[in-house]
Amino acid sequence: MLTLQLGTHRLTLDARSPRAMIGRDPNNCALVGTDASVSRRHAEVALDATGNAWLCDWGSSNGTWVDGAALVPGTPVALQPGQQIFIGHMPLVASWASGGATVFGEASGSLRALMDAHRAAQMAAASAAASASSHAPGSMGAVGATLGVGGKQTPKANEFPYRRQGSNDNGALLIALPRDTFQNDDTVDGFIEFTAMDDERVASIVVELVEHHKKGPSKGHVWDRVLVRQGPWQAKKNEVLPLPFALRVPPGTSMSGRDVYWEVRGYVDIDWAFDIEAASPITMRNVDIERVRDALGGLDFRVQELEPAPLGQRFTGNFQPPAQLRDRWGISDVNVVVEYLGSNLQLVLEVEKTALSKWDRDVTVTFDLQMLRSAQIGQLSEYLRQQIEGMMRR
Repeated sequence: MLTLQLGTHRLTLDARSPRAMIGRDPNNCALVGTDASVSRRHAEVALDATGNAWLCDWGSSNGTWVDGAALVPGTPVALQPGQQIFIGHMPLVASWASGGATVFGEASGSLRALMDAHRAAQMAAASAAASASSHAPGSMGAVGATLGVGGKQTPKANEFPYRRQGSNDNGALLIALPRDTFQNDDTVDGFIEFTAMDDERVASIVVELVEHHKKGPSKGHVWDRVLVRQGPWQAKKNEVLPLPFALRVPPGTSMSGRDVYWEVRGYVDIDWAFDIEAASPITMRNVDIERVRDALGGLDFRVQELEPAPLGQRFTGNFQPPAQLRDRWGISDVNVVVEYLGSNLQLVLEVEKTALSKWDRDVTVTFDLQMLRSAQIGQLSEYLRQQIEGMMRR
């Protein structure tokens, strides 16, 4: 568990809420900094599966600083007790539940000078890039251009069957996907296209993979976030900028259903004007849960649905054995819990007290994920049959 403090605002990260965006925009940031040196979406702190904390700058104007060095945008660095961290000019304090904290203190004169030089260099680079872009043949300054960053040919929007757009007076953001169904351990690949409706200074373009669960965070949980274009740069009216992206899907994702939906969400952060947002709904499958359900179905154990917990990783349900087994065992249903444990998948089957037993009965089966995914359904069914019958004979 990690507690963060920025000014008067505090936030705690843990396994159920492992990441937070930091910035000046209260609508999109969990930890808000009110100083003018903080960008609207400035940086992110995240806990990984082992509990280590990471800090990543998201193309901020004034930089994210650790021990006097500016972070490279889009490149996470590990957080450690004893470091001194600044979000723009604001000190960030991180405190670990196990003990230890980062150092609180105001920026020294020499660090302020580095910060000022950093911002000046960014402004100069953005101005030079804008000038070069407007004079380069085939640049994005040409209306309708299809050449992306680095000169690679990008697909046209009408070549992708799944497209969603958001817009305002500052510009339009299009999210285009070649497919709308993905699965755990997959990659959500596609591209976004930003069209400037006015002369605007753009801070960054970000794309996120978001899970919305009825019992989860109100704004959804961000599983992966990609900085697809770092700013700032000066966009000219009618410029078109297409950019590819790839988002990672974690192993134990919740599947789309009654309580869960997924989307790819994009933002164009416009300096001192209204941001542009777009969202494209997608369908998420979990092939491991499908295989467990199919293997039980091969035994006529009909699992109607395995309900995912918020943030996935754990799924619960129940099934009724066929009539002949219900009579022989004297039971009505069996509870099922499926949980991801690192590279393994654990399946727990539990029978509550029955006429034949004074105690609850349960059996725990642990699968290596790679073996589970490669095994034949018939093999899985037979193995589960042996485990269940062994449980009932005890």
